[in-house]
Amino acid sequence: MITYVTCDDVDNAFGNGWTSENAKNKAVLMANAWLNGFNLKINPSRIPEEVKLAGAYAARIASFGKLFQQKNDSGVVISKAVSADGVSVSKSFAELPANSTALLEPDLQLAIALL
Repeated sequence: MITYVTCDDVDNAFGNGWTSENAKNKAVLMANAWLNGFNLKINPSRIPEEVKLAGAYAARIASFGKLFQQKNDSGVVISKAVSADGVSVSKSFAELPANSTALLEPDLQLAIALL
């Protein structure tokens, strides 16, 4: 596995407090695994700054537990209905493909754009 981003890279991007010290290594490991999934055609001995920054954003998202999180809906409610005594609830979500980048965290969308 290619190491695209390190803890130092993420610290440089967001400061030391982006997550707890004991969570940093796992978050960076997850970010590197995620980046490797893109099969980037770059020289591993000269990682571009944009890729390191994308990795930093991915590591920060990973530290929140949201890098490999499965989404079931778009999160965009287009209609909602509520009733009281008859007890009925209804929600409608915007229809998006399951692999749509719109389902991703904004920082993760930015990371993908940087790649």
